Amino acid sequence: MTLVTLIGPWQLALPVFYVALVVVRSQIRTVAALMVVYGHPRPAEPGMATVKRHTWLHAGAMTVTVMLSSAVQPFELMSAVLFVILIFRMSLIDRLAGWLPKEFTVYFLLAGLLVAIGKGDLLHPAFTSLGILLAGVAIRVGSKYYTGREALGLGDVWLMTGLGAWLGFSLALFALSSGVVGFALWYAGAREMSHGGPLGPWLGYSALLAMSVSLSNPLLVW
Repeated sequence: MTLVTLIGPWQLALPVFYVALVVVRSQIRTVAALMVVYGHPRPAEPGMATVKRHTWLHAGAMTVTVMLSSAVQPFELMSAVLFVILIFRMSLIDRLAGWLPKEFTVYFLLAGLLVAIGKGDLLHPAFTSLGILLAGVAIRVGSKYYTGREALGLGDVWLMTGLGAWLGFSLALFALSSGVVGFALWYAGAREMSHGGPLGPWLGYSALLAMSVSLSNPLLVW
């Protein structure tokens, strides 16, 4: 039995992608409305190109999540779909405004803890989240003390803490390290930038990969 036959039904990939595209696009209004509340302009050109890229990317990620449904329980599938939606909202607003609002990040953390409760394993994700939170705060304080600048935004810290709740220690560490490496490579190639850039989208991309690994684990073992 091959990997392709285990991911199915693959014939429905295109319809699933279309539904995922509709679901993800419905979240753009939420992002735009919150940006306006905090005084940011609504997404417009050239921002719309960014919106389209993020929409298609996350719709693809949601499609992969659904296509892996044969290997997971319904609760895990629904949780993974919610995970993609929440990551999309945070990645998009950080990419457009360079900012992660607490309305998104704290809700992401609480949702991850509730999902952990639903899976019957709150202790491990809670301690992972606490450890990441303390490490993030230490990095912020230390960088502010030694360089006069904060290496991490508070929104990034809460996003990282939420990843601990959703993914657990191993996958959260994978997502954080991959996201930081991706951001560093991107920043190194952006020669025109004299200041920092948004870390949130890169954490989001690596988190989607980590979630896919989590869902496909039975297939990889097979």
